[in-house]
Amino acid sequence: MRKHMILLSLFVFTSLVFSIGCQRNVDTAVPYETLEENGEEAKMSEVAWELGITAKNYPRIDGSTSTLPLVQQIYKAMFTSQDNSWINLPQSASKTVPSYEKLIKNEADMILVPYASQDVLERAENAGVELEFSPISLEALIFITSIDNSTQNITEEQVRKIYIDYGINNWRELGGPDKELVPMCRNADSGSQSQLDNLVLKGESMHRKIKNNYVELTMDGLLEQVAFYHNVNKKDCFGLGYTLYYYLQNISEVTGIDNRLKVLDYEGISATPETIADGSYPLSSSYYAVIRKDLPKEHSARALIKWLYSEAANDCISRSGLTPIKH
Repeated sequence: MRKHMILLSLFVFTSLVFSIGCQRNVDTAVPYETLEENGEEAKMSEVAWELGITAKNYPRIDGSTSTLPLVQQIYKAMFTSQDNSWINLPQSASKTVPSYEKLIKNEADMILVPYASQDVLERAENAGVELEFSPISLEALIFITSIDNSTQNITEEQVRKIYIDYGINNWRELGGPDKELVPMCRNADSGSQSQLDNLVLKGESMHRKIKNNYVELTMDGLLEQVAFYHNVNKKDCFGLGYTLYYYLQNISEVTGIDNRLKVLDYEGISATPETIADGSYPLSSSYYAVIRKDLPKEHSARALIKWLYSEAANDCISRSGLTPIKH
């Protein structure tokens, strides 16, 4: 009897210890970086191992709002998860210009962003930092209005006259209805604003009345403003805005906002995956993996960029909702 009691006590004690240990593993979200002495490197994927990337040397990656899905897909490609839950999966982005600022200050190793504005390039030069750009996926700047607007096309001359001179205030001048044209814009540190500056305004300042009265701080907020401005404000008008093509495609899968928006042709050419890929759409552009040129050659961020240029990374880029560039 005493022997049976001892065995029973040992069984209960062992079960209790095992239960506590399992509970600790399940409930305690320990960052990968703190697990190095406990075999955390087993959590790296086979791809990461081949690239020489570990939890300890995984690069600090940031970017624009529109590239956050790609930042997340890269993370998932480098780390493994048995139940598709990554405890350190990036959940936010610093946005375009703040990401560049972090890179210039050496607070990030790599950023995924549209090409830098002239202002950002000057900041880097003044800080003595040279940036290195690697195009990784396609993108394009597009102009949008309400689906109820009959206007079909806009030209570079018209965009510049609207946003620089505040010189067009009726859609009739664009071949549309006799309604007020309300030009809306993004904040200066956004990716779409950088693209407007680079591709259309070309260094000239936007009119202060637009910046002071019609600025929207978020990408999805601008889409909603353009789609519903005339309804909300009960005015005989339609809004004009701009965004990024693939961002609109991706967010529309979630919100359906594209059903309330019209993408205007630009210089008579429609933005499509085909015209963006072959460059016939005039405002075709790219997302870039950007690093400091002085980053060591053996740095893991350089290994990631080399991988992003490979055929093997195409699925990762596509899963983020972007289109890989054929290198």
